[in-house]
Amino acid sequence: MKSAKANELIDKIIKDIEKNSVNVATLVPMLKELREMAKSENDPLITRSIRLVYEHLEAKDGWEFQTLEDSEEVEENLTYLMSLYLKSENKYNRDEIREIANNMTSAA
Repeated sequence: MKSAKANELIDKIIKDIEKNSVNVATLVPMLKELREMAKSENDPLITRSIRLVYEHLEAKDGWEFQTLEDSEEVEENLTYLMSLYLKSENKYNRDEIREIANNMTSAA
């Protein structure tokens, strides 16, 4: 994402996942705040992806989606997606975010 404030929030989300694993009660409000920042940056891909993430967390009461082929660690998979948001201007990261979002939509 473009704004420093959004990237600080992403860092906070990553640290929360590393410290507390996937705690839906703390992650969902932070992700909703992050989504509002993505909306203000006029980035529909990131806005949609973040919405899909927190809707998945709420529906499953955790993270059950694999984003990394070689890792089944829940924390690693969600942290990886968050790290893609940090550098979401990168074409390859955007392609991967789009692919993950599309997979999440088709899996729902």
